[in-house]
Amino acid sequence: MKTERTRFYLIIASLLLLVVLLGFGPRFYLRPYFEQPLHMQMDRLPLAFVLHGVLMTLWYVLLVVQSALVNSRKVKLHMTLGWGLCVVAVLAVAFAIPVMMGFAPRMLALGFLDLENPDRYWFQNVMWTNDLLALTAFTGMVAVGVMKRKNKALHRTMMLFASMVFMGPALARMFEWMAPALILPGSTVLFFLFPVAVVVHDWVKLRRFPTYPVLGLVILALVFGLSFALPATAFWNNFFLQHLQVTG
Repeated sequence: MKTERTRFYLIIASLLLLVVLLGFGPRFYLRPYFEQPLHMQMDRLPLAFVLHGVLMTLWYVLLVVQSALVNSRKVKLHMTLGWGLCVVAVLAVAFAIPVMMGFAPRMLALGFLDLENPDRYWFQNVMWTNDLLALTAFTGMVAVGVMKRKNKALHRTMMLFASMVFMGPALARMFEWMAPALILPGSTVLFFLFPVAVVVHDWVKLRRFPTYPVLGLVILALVFGLSFALPATAFWNNFFLQHLQVTG
């Protein structure tokens, strides 16, 4: 039974990595071979973009490695490598902040964000809001996972669901070049499919209510819901305008 459970988590971790590779393939990994949108047409990506992309990729690669180590019962190596994963998490958060905080102002400066276009403005606000919430949730869940690492179920859930919370941008970009008409519905379905699959799996296999996965699902649902709810409020719109350094 234990082998089946760990194999399942390895499959989930591998699928998360696959989504990241597919989503950011045209924009990052295979950038020279794909035509870029106007706002991404530059001779080379800024160093902050590169470091952010490398660190986030390393996080998902190590997530798969860590799952594989548990699956093969190499727990001591898993624990040792876990500290390296912690370092990657800290650096990933540190380098994600300037990229996320600088994207919308850069779009405005380049003329791709038109404040008079309500649809474009709303979309940019939603993206920025989701970035902030996902980064906050990621940081919190990884912190809990590290501090409570002796609780294997909680540790595993927090690390896995922390990885899921960043799936929004990767899923949107994956559908952007694979099925543009399905960006929003497709991204939404897959975003929730991962955590729901874990909840159902644990409930069936463990034959008890999966408290930690349900908690993770609630966190992801809050991040998703607030990403759309906050931009609909006057307070948050003023906050976003201040972020853009625009007088509203």
